[in-house]
Amino acid sequence: METPRTEFYLILLFLFYHLPCVPSQKQPTVYCETPFQCGNITVGFPFSGEQRSPSCGHPFLKLSCNKSSNTTSINLSGYNYTVLHIDMKKESLTLRLSRQDFTGPFCSASFSSSPLPQDLLQNLPSYKSLTVFYTCDTRRHFLGNFTCRMNNLVSVVQDSRYNKLCDKRFSVTVPASYVPEEEALNITRLESVLREGFEAKLNMEEIPCPECLSTGENCGFIVTGMGCCKYVSGSIECRDSNNDTGSYSMNRFILITIGTVAGSVVIAFLVMILVFLLCERRKKKALRKQNLEALVTSRLYSYRQIKKITKSFSEVVGRGGFGTVYKGKLRDGSKVAVKVLKDSMSSSEDFINEVASISQTSHVNIVSLLGFCYEGSKRAIVYEFVENGSLDQSMNLDVSTLYGIALGVAKGIEYLHYGCRTRIVHFDIKPQNVLLDHNLRPKVSDFGLAKLCQNQESILSSLDTRGTIGYIAPELFSRMYGSVSYKSDVYSYGMLLLEMIGANKERVGKSDSNKSSVYFPDWIYKDLESGDITMLLEGELNQEEEDIAKKMIIVGLWCIQLCPSDRPTMNEVIEMMEGSLDTLKAPPKPLLHMSMQNISESSQLSGESSIYSEV
Repeated sequence: METPRTEFYLILLFLFYHLPCVPSQKQPTVYCETPFQCGNITVGFPFSGEQRSPSCGHPFLKLSCNKSSNTTSINLSGYNYTVLHIDMKKESLTLRLSRQDFTGPFCSASFSSSPLPQDLLQNLPSYKSLTVFYTCDTRRHFLGNFTCRMNNLVSVVQDSRYNKLCDKRFSVTVPASYVPEEEALNITRLESVLREGFEAKLNMEEIPCPECLSTGENCGFIVTGMGCCKYVSGSIECRDSNNDTGSYSMNRFILITIGTVAGSVVIAFLVMILVFLLCERRKKKALRKQNLEALVTSRLYSYRQIKKITKSFSEVVGRGGFGTVYKGKLRDGSKVAVKVLKDSMSSSEDFINEVASISQTSHVNIVSLLGFCYEGSKRAIVYEFVENGSLDQSMNLDVSTLYGIALGVAKGIEYLHYGCRTRIVHFDIKPQNVLLDHNLRPKVSDFGLAKLCQNQESILSSLDTRGTIGYIAPELFSRMYGSVSYKSDVYSYGMLLLEMIGANKERVGKSDSNKSSVYFPDWIYKDLESGDITMLLEGELNQEEEDIAKKMIIVGLWCIQLCPSDRPTMNEVIEMMEGSLDTLKAPPKPLLHMSMQNISESSQLSGESSIYSEV
């Protein structure tokens, strides 16, 4: 495993750069008796800033002066305020503040609440909070609404009125007399009120200035709270106002030293944790790649080789929900299909599923894996190239040919369920995932949603809804129909059969597959009962072709039974497909009027529209 030397050196550099140091005892020659002066603001304790040392005031009450505009500002809880006035004459010290981003147009302000530090400042009773709602439902009417770029804004007092109609909200402080109950708001008036600011009183204990002044000292702040400060030998020394021993400079040095050591220990501990996590991450990444290489016997390609094989991804032959399929050529001239997974995929689970599943297969009706690429977020799978594209582009073939394709698909699924070391459930059987070679031999592809079942288990747990609308088994979107199992593939195969023979063209042709309220047509059963299936098919058929079509429809109806236990296994499906029509009976007619819209809300849609679907 490669040692993360670069990261380690960067962390050490960060540590030394940010290591706290003991400051020099020498301070600028400033005195606590010197007031802060800026424009119309002249204040002393408990404020600091400019001419006043930080130890001469509360650490959160540091003022700044803009020399060009003669305006005073203060930062509270991460927000900058303009100090319009400070009243030092009242019993409770009062500040009039205005958020600086509210001095301009309201729409250019930061749409976020800025609560004051409650232990330090408190709004006067004459002021209240006004809730501003934005990103609201444009189809509704709101009081005092106005538009900022793409967001509708609404200002109200009662939060509950628009909580469900608007996505976002924040609060501003305004005079209590301004907050309306029923009347509409006006943005110009709101901007004016916000520029005028609001008043807040200072929450502080009794200022110990008389005690400090009696000893020739000034009010200030120390680590433990308020204290008395004086200028001694070029530096400001402070002591606890309740401590009569005099200077506390030695205690200050001890506290700073303790803080420095403690801070260094904490930072060193955090660095050790970070280095450990980086090492563990690299170990897991290397182990995952090693396991993947051990799992498959196919060739591992680099991403540069993948680009060369596909001629820099020049020819697209298919697109899907998991990635794009490109046509490529190996050194020996053989054609391949390369599926490149999307970079936005946050997990490699689908990639591992597909490689692990297909690497265990070797069947004439399963697409062959030739190699794969696994370089961080860059992942690709190399398959054999199948000349005739996907089945959805070949539905107009004659009935006998379609029957042969359907039987081959059944044998491929049967192999996945029973022929592998571990059972593989595909979960996405559909025409787009059945590829046809030059002999029109079907090959099941796209194992991105597949799940490996250890010990040939039949029941799958904790499985998310997966698949394509129209082919998803009912138990995948509602457990009321039964447990999810390999019988879900049987259902999808049944829908594939009916799609191939044309029995559901009425449903597909006359309704949107995502919005139809009719899940399956009742008239198929009526035609079967009457013995006339010519309405289901296109063109003239001889008796043999009609028997084949009827057999495929009956098998398809058995496969799409609502209850998984009522569906046949793929072994039984093959027996029915290869057996005589006389031995087949139509299954009981289920109640299949279900809302496709409800299914689509809980299902994973895929919209392939190419001659070569993603493999």
